[in-house]
Amino acid sequence: MTPKQAAELIGCSPQHVRTLIRTGKLQATRVLTPDWGSGYIYDIQPVTAKLYKQAKLDHGGWPRGRSRKPGTN
Repeated sequence: MTPKQAAELIGCSPQHVRTLIRTGKLQATRVLTPDWGSGYIYDIQPVTAKLYKQAKLDHGGWPRGRSRKPGTN
C-alpha cells in the first residue's frame, strides 16, 4: 500500500506517514522505480498500518472533537 492509502487508513496525512517511516515508527520497504530514474516509493504492508492505527488509538490523550472546557461538547 502507498503512503496515501496508509494515511487514509490511519487517519493522518501522507507526509506524516513518510515521517513515521523515516523515524522508524512505521515499517515500510523502499522500492526503486526504474521508470522514474533514481526515484523510489514506499511499500507499506496493510497489517503494519492497521497495527499502528490500533496502537495510536490505545495511546490515550484527549479525544478529537471533544472540547476541553467543562460543560461543552
